[in-house]
Amino acid sequence: MKITLPHNLWNSERILEMEFPDRWEVDVLSMEGDARQPIGGDDYHRAIMPLVPLMKGKKEVCVLFDDLSRPTRTYEIVPHLLEAFEAAGIADSQVRFLCALGTHSPHNNADFRKKLGKEALERFPVYNHNCYENCETIGETSLGTPVTINKEYLSCDLRIGIGSFIPHQFCGFGGGYKIVFPGIAHIDAIEYHHGLLLQENLNSCWGLGNHSCNAILSDIRESGRMAALDIKIDVFVNSSARATDVFAGYPDGLYPAMIGGALRHYGTKAAGQYDIVFANTFGKGNEAIIAASISEAILSAAGGHLVLLCDIEEGQVIHYLMGRFGRDHWGRLARGERVAHERLKKLFLYSRHKDHAGSYWFGRKEDITWVDDLDGLIGQLDGEFQNRKVRVAVIPDGTVQMIV
Repeated sequence: MKITLPHNLWNSERILEMEFPDRWEVDVLSMEGDARQPIGGDDYHRAIMPLVPLMKGKKEVCVLFDDLSRPTRTYEIVPHLLEAFEAAGIADSQVRFLCALGTHSPHNNADFRKKLGKEALERFPVYNHNCYENCETIGETSLGTPVTINKEYLSCDLRIGIGSFIPHQFCGFGGGYKIVFPGIAHIDAIEYHHGLLLQENLNSCWGLGNHSCNAILSDIRESGRMAALDIKIDVFVNSSARATDVFAGYPDGLYPAMIGGALRHYGTKAAGQYDIVFANTFGKGNEAIIAASISEAILSAAGGHLVLLCDIEEGQVIHYLMGRFGRDHWGRLARGERVAHERLKKLFLYSRHKDHAGSYWFGRKEDITWVDDLDGLIGQLDGEFQNRKVRVAVIPDGTVQMIV
């Protein structure tokens, strides 16, 4: 059986091919949204142009966009937003773009071009958010989070965000107001929100798609309202990081439809337990550990092997809050090397670009097997299970799917 998967979204965007032995019982666990057709320019146009009346008369415009750790193909959306600016009488000199990095590392010009496309870089200033500087506190949420936000954003009277509405481990779904908080917040504010507040509410908040009675999500929404995000443009993506739905308007008005649709869209059915799981990491390849968290739960109760496909040259995300910066030096909320799941016998990381510094995301060095020959690994695994039936699952993009 031959399986093909998209890989390496922001560079070569190549196709991975895997050929499995005929005796393997292989389930490809596609999410419901993969049955939907990707949208095109007409769909973006219809969603964005009705927003023109909200833009007219504005003097300074800030467009927030998510970074390369998210699957939003922002370059598909930007031309239609620029068309709306023109219709609203907004000149290029009034507009700036701001990358909502949260506490991730800054991007360079080449990164911005991958995300926004050439035209945006040729016409407008594009800035990184700096989580350590140039932020202003505008208040505090009812749960005590200081709302300390990027000053460049606050200086504008039209504030727009572009992102993807995708499952998130502790706020149910990313997207919506998350582009503002933590996207353009100060690290002190994010530390409180991701640290003390999360720990106090961990039991009720944890889990992909868990949006009901989620204090972390409620706090994000309150922060976003306080920071006065005027317009949000969010998309659902499939396992090829292609947008299948677009939502545009006032953020609070979008949430009910987005949450209801996302639970179905990203839902993925798994039939039983597996000896081996191959989990692709495409949309959020530099946060590949997300794919491990959904894969481990469907391993055999007797134990199984997990193969994470993360062959990207940039390695794992640099995270100033949760990252590692030396043998014994960590970010403020770093949790140390990941503890292996009880069902995991062995973790294989397929990459031709070994990332020793980023390996803590996956576990202890001695618990990780790096491989650069996928065919060789499949042969090795086949030899290990040669005397019995092998149940295998393939997850097309474990960084955005939810197992239900």
